[in-house]
Amino acid sequence: MKTTRSLAKITIAMLTLVMSVGVGAVDNSIYIDQAGDNAVINITQDGTGNTVKGIVNGAPGVKGQDAATLTGSNSQISVNQVGAGNTLSLGVNATVATGVSANINYSVSGGNNNTALIDVNASGQGTASNIQIDVTQTGGSANFKADVQGSGNTISVTTAGQGDDVQSKIRDSNTSTNVSLSTGGQNTIYTDQAGGSNSIGINADGIANYYNIQQNGSGNTFSLGGYTSGDASVGNDNTVKVVQNGSNNSANVGLTGSSNWVGINQGAGGGSTNDANIKVSGNSNIVNISQGASVPLLNAPVTLPAIR
Repeated sequence: MKTTRSLAKITIAMLTLVMSVGVGAVDNSIYIDQAGDNAVINITQDGTGNTVKGIVNGAPGVKGQDAATLTGSNSQISVNQVGAGNTLSLGVNATVATGVSANINYSVSGGNNNTALIDVNASGQGTASNIQIDVTQTGGSANFKADVQGSGNTISVTTAGQGDDVQSKIRDSNTSTNVSLSTGGQNTIYTDQAGGSNSIGINADGIANYYNIQQNGSGNTFSLGGYTSGDASVGNDNTVKVVQNGSNNSANVGLTGSSNWVGINQGAGGGSTNDANIKVSGNSNIVNISQGASVPLLNAPVTLPAIR
């Protein structure tokens, strides 16, 4: 069977860019190395095995490893992939500490095993602020990984499928992470935040989901929907692990279902005035809460694979 392979290589250094790319069939690859402010990039790929990635030493990068690069401020990038086995690998290096650095929108539908890797100044060079990342993945075994350094950033992830994996690593303050899981089970969320006044919110339906949350700093909040009226977190056999190190942190957990396990550890690294609010409805549920500097850590810090 003959397949079609389309390649689009984009190497740009300019102050203002407006670009739209649309490709179809299978094994499409778009390579991006964009430098400059006020860039607008729109990409649509329809088929299987499509990739958005970067350029290394003048040659196409390795799928899922070498990120497309977006350097500058006030940039907008929108990627829409339709099909299975698609990959977005994107690195953002904003050069300003204030103002809007970038708006990133990624959507994928029509198949399973899709992956998005987004790295925002994870190398520690530069500071990215006020970046908005919106991800929508439909299909099973979807993967999303974000490594973000900078303050005031927002990550929103919506997935619909089974066996999805959402991972994020945050290194600064005032960053918000919101995850919505629906129509499936056996999903996993790992989040590691270091800095103050960060928030994590999860709304989820399904069975055998696993949540592993770590926050280091003061004034951080974690919420698993169902505690607040109107939210929902429904399912059985779910596992929730939360570690908050520091003071004035809060954990709000609401679950409806049976055989769920909840463990919350607050202040193990030192700290006080932490709050844990739990509301669980169902049978055979287990809740463990430890507060105070003398209690051992409930679980080790989250370690994420390298995002390149």
